[in-house]
Amino acid sequence: MKRLATYLLAMLFIAAGASARAAADSTANYSITGTYGAGTLSTALSETGDSFTMNFSVPTNPGALVVDSMIGDDFYLYPVNISYGFGGSTTTLVGALLAFYSTTSGSQPGGLFIDYCVSPTCLGDLEYQWTFGGPQQYTGSEDNPTIVPTSFVPTYQGVAIYPTAGDDVYTSSFSSIAVNGKPVNTPEPSSLLLLGAGLAGIALLTKLRG
Repeated sequence: MKRLATYLLAMLFIAAGASARAAADSTANYSITGTYGAGTLSTALSETGDSFTMNFSVPTNPGALVVDSMIGDDFYLYPVNISYGFGGSTTTLVGALLAFYSTTSGSQPGGLFIDYCVSPTCLGDLEYQWTFGGPQQYTGSEDNPTIVPTSFVPTYQGVAIYPTAGDDVYTSSFSSIAVNGKPVNTPEPSSLLLLGAGLAGIALLTKLRG
């Protein structure tokens, strides 16, 4: 009986530890809704007066995705896939670049920035750059950040579109825009199974002792 009790208690401690670690693993989920303002270049992904949505998730500790950083200024994540809704359909922007800025950045005041090229090489085809300036979305140093997603209405915003011909760029603002960010815990199924096994063991131990 003593050996059985020891085993069951050990299982419970293992399960509790695994669940605690899993609870610490989370993603930063973002949902952006907006409407393109006057002067927006007409393309397959943009049009004056038309609404769009963006949805994407990245780890709150995205070290493996950081491809470039500047201490005190910004860091870039790549590749990021973004679900993009426009014109009644939804597509995936594969291999987009996502940047986060400090509120004292020389490039933009806080918030985030998305760059997407229709061509994987960013040559000979459209390139889109969406800017959503606002509250800083991370803590820690830019080379090892922790993303802390929040919701905000960008105070510094707009879209820049580089067409296929030459180096011309077309810029415009949004007539409406909102960024919704929140963290979501992602517990591992194996951890939940271990926790269940531990609780079942305690129940069995109580029954045997009774």
